[in-house]
Amino acid sequence: MGKPWEAWYTPNMADAAVLVADDEAPVRATLVKFLKSLGVTDVLEASNGVEAVERVKGAPSLKLILLDLKMPVQDGLKTLEAIRAINPKVEIVILTGYPFYGEADQVAQKHGVLDFTVKPVDLDYLERIITTALTKSSLPPKTP
Repeated sequence: MGKPWEAWYTPNMADAAVLVADDEAPVRATLVKFLKSLGVTDVLEASNGVEAVERVKGAPSLKLILLDLKMPVQDGLKTLEAIRAINPKVEIVILTGYPFYGEADQVAQKHGVLDFTVKPVDLDYLERIITTALTKSSLPPKTP
């Protein structure tokens, strides 16, 4: 018996909308450039948690969010909770420069975060995470 079709399904990156929420402009620029190199054409940006929540409200087709934990105005954990209230199905990957950020692991698990990775991000690893996230969000619902 072969692999289930999910194992070989490749998402169409051009159909994906991705939000990069990070207060550091160089980090955002690098991530946007990287996403575009993967074929993602609809990339949104936010420089703080409040902006990120507003972007989520205005983008119901959003498939993935790359979310920094430590941001001004509203931190990533409060932003995560607000995003989940708006869009409980969007895939979220937490990026942080602070590997031991209090109870972040527990909050991330509670809110169904796909992955939690430390900056600087390994781009090969990030590509695998993005592919996984966009594959999950593109698959049809499972039938019983």
